[in-house]
Amino acid sequence: MKALILYRSFYGNTKQVAEAIAGELRAAGHEAAVRDVRERLPALQDTDVVFVGAPTRMARPGLRALGAIRKLKRAGLEAGKTVAVFDTYGPVPADPEELEKNRKWLYPGAAGVLQQAAQNRGLKVHPEVLRCEVKAMKGPLADQAPAQAAEFVRGLLAGPNRV
Repeated sequence: MKALILYRSFYGNTKQVAEAIAGELRAAGHEAAVRDVRERLPALQDTDVVFVGAPTRMARPGLRALGAIRKLKRAGLEAGKTVAVFDTYGPVPADPEELEKNRKWLYPGAAGVLQQAAQNRGLKVHPEVLRCEVKAMKGPLADQAPAQAAEFVRGLLAGPNRV
């Protein structure tokens, strides 16, 4: 299987998640390329799955990540090929009242918006999203993030909606 992992990162956290996804795919014997969404998309005719990720900023992904979703078909992603989305978000307030006040900035987050954008374009979208928390505004990633990314990939490869 051949995968492309597209990401947009400001402080390196989302890039780390993209690399963790690629590492898990490679460990399972698959090809995986990692690219920033600001780069030109390669031809996607031979690509089986595309991951698109971005940080959640002001409750949304950046325009470049949304633009990447819009360009997938034009770049040759064939019908029936899977698109999976991920994001980084946080920091999440520990106080429940503070969390409730800030909920609108965290949920559904970049992953939810990217997933909806892909569905609206008629793409085959993996039903689950990967959301990795960052400990502070500029990072680092929460300790469990690499394991979450690995589990997400394993679920995509083995689950009922597998690639």
